Amino acid sequence: MKKFLSIMLAIVLAMAALGLTAAYAEAENTAQTGIDDNIVKVCAYDENAGYSASIWLNTFDTDGTCTGTDYVIFNCAAPLKGIGLPELYAGVVANKSDCTVRFELFAWDTDENKTLSGTPAFSEDVYFNGDSKELPHFVFDTPKSAGQYLFRITQITAKDLDVEGSFPYSVLPIGELKYSENKIEFDSRGPFIFFIECEKTEGVTDYFLNLEGKGAEIDIQPEKTIFKREGAVPHPIFEFGIVTPVVPDGQVLYSVSLTEAPTWANPNPDSDITYEVYKWAGDYEQSIAGKVITDGEILDHKDNSNLTLKFGSNLRYGNAYLIVITRSNSGAIGYYQGKYEPSDQWFFYEYGLELEYCPAMKAAYGLVGDLGPEPTDEPTAAPTDDPATEAPTDAQAATEAPVVTSAPDPTGDGGNQDKNNSDSKSGKSFPVVPVVIAACALAVIAAVVIILIKKSKKAKN
Repeated sequence: MKKFLSIMLAIVLAMAALGLTAAYAEAENTAQTGIDDNIVKVCAYDENAGYSASIWLNTFDTDGTCTGTDYVIFNCAAPLKGIGLPELYAGVVANKSDCTVRFELFAWDTDENKTLSGTPAFSEDVYFNGDSKELPHFVFDTPKSAGQYLFRITQITAKDLDVEGSFPYSVLPIGELKYSENKIEFDSRGPFIFFIECEKTEGVTDYFLNLEGKGAEIDIQPEKTIFKREGAVPHPIFEFGIVTPVVPDGQVLYSVSLTEAPTWANPNPDSDITYEVYKWAGDYEQSIAGKVITDGEILDHKDNSNLTLKFGSNLRYGNAYLIVITRSNSGAIGYYQGKYEPSDQWFFYEYGLELEYCPAMKAAYGLVGDLGPEPTDEPTAAPTDDPATEAPTDAQAATEAPVVTSAPDPTGDGGNQDKNNSDSKSGKSFPVVPVVIAACALAVIAAVVIILIKKSKKAKN
């Protein structure tokens, strides 16, 4: 009898142990499944619409070095786990057209130039031999904090550049974008399509936030040719003025481009310009004596690429504007002459003297609706001697500080799960109910065994 009871007790204990092991394994599997649930992929483009190769990066200087580059600026509302493109088109080694592309992520710092002069938060070079499906896709070992970033893509090297007949290239895909440039701003070569991956955060519905300093939403219209290029007559830029027509109601003049602006194959990357925009006062000198509406600079302009000046929502409806472009160093830069069409809409100046010809030029407008009253420097209220502090109120003061909450800790990044395996198991969730049931079962069995043993002893006595 004792032998039988011992065997039964061993079987029951083994079954209980197996039950606890299975329950713990189930808890482990549940935790692993949650890794993917903690990441949300947000596309800057319409996934249902097709995309095609369009933005070429193989721009070469006279020494054969590729300097093709493009970037995008975005502001994410949650920690950034990854970034990528749905596809990258590239040449193949058999055609001597394969290439290497550098991908860099910079934390935003004031403006593009200051940002790009800093140290990248992420950088990786990728060699491409043919079209790459679902690449490149970069997953960060440690999530980047929420905030504004600049993502730059540059074709830096190409195999056999010095071999005759070698034409390396890489091409970024473009498609139908879902966001205006209030949320995503591209370099003049863009836009290209991309996606970000963020930690899923409770209460966040849109992981692309407005960019710093962006105002009203702009529905940017397609760029249109104002004056077509006529022949190959170039004019250098020193102090070049453009007077715009009055911007129509409900619109802004979003950008102006000098078509295929030349640098006369300047071998040094110093074809730079600055620009300032004023309200047109009917006279050049009176206009530049007024307030600067907006300004900016373009550095290292590439020969025969469009010289594009973007103004955002600053050049608003109801006004004509004077745009003054000034060469800012010794690097040559200019514009090609356009087909002259007498117009009372656009006027052009060199050193304040009106020209009798026009540049090859394009412009883009944006729809904004009602922007409200125009900003003014006039005081909004009469001066007063009253103190600036508010009068005391009977409102009850806050007695408790708000509870500080934080985003959930990352549980994995899809490709770097090893780091989570070193976590202390004391921090893992353990199923309580199976443990209680197993303990109760063991107690009942133990009680039955004790009773049977006592009965067996009585029977012998």
